[in-house]
Amino acid sequence: DRSDKPFYFPNIIHTKNVGQVDYDKLGYLVDNYDKLPDVFLWSKTNLFKSISKEEFDIIKDRRDFTPLLTKTHKTYMLVCWYDENGMYREVNNSWYANQFLKKYFKTFDDWAKHFKISSPAYIPFAPGGNYILTRERVHRYPKEFYEEMRSYLPYAKEPVEAQFCERSYWLLWH
Repeated sequence: DRSDKPFYFPNIIHTKNVGQVDYDKLGYLVDNYDKLPDVFLWSKTNLFKSISKEEFDIIKDRRDFTPLLTKTHKTYMLVCWYDENGMYREVNNSWYANQFLKKYFKTFDDWAKHFKISSPAYIPFAPGGNYILTRERVHRYPKEFYEEMRSYLPYAKEPVEAQFCERSYWLLWH
């Protein structure tokens, strides 16, 4: 819980409100790297903003890497759309970057070059950054990789680098 009015229930961890949710999500990978479950839900608490309950119920028992995304997200052809496999794709021109604070990277291309990940013309990703994830996929990269990615986030509540993280996950783990 990173809210101004914290919830007090068992098993809730209270964290500083920095780096959007990606700071905490990457922190989970770092803190649990050697003891991750075989398969786990890696998502925001508002999961059903990104996928309907009905859509989630159809895929929730999968045991392999699965992006969690609705098929009804708004699309604008040539900017963002769903491909023939149902994957959401967005033009890679960092159009959203000016809405957020920037400290380390100005564009997704700069980010991708730094982390040695692909930077396609259209980025496939699950809006919201929600996935069914596996330990095997996470372990494609060393713990230090996720630590470094996370290190670029805590300077602001909503840094542009968190947007770059969200657009990186599918590229890392598909």
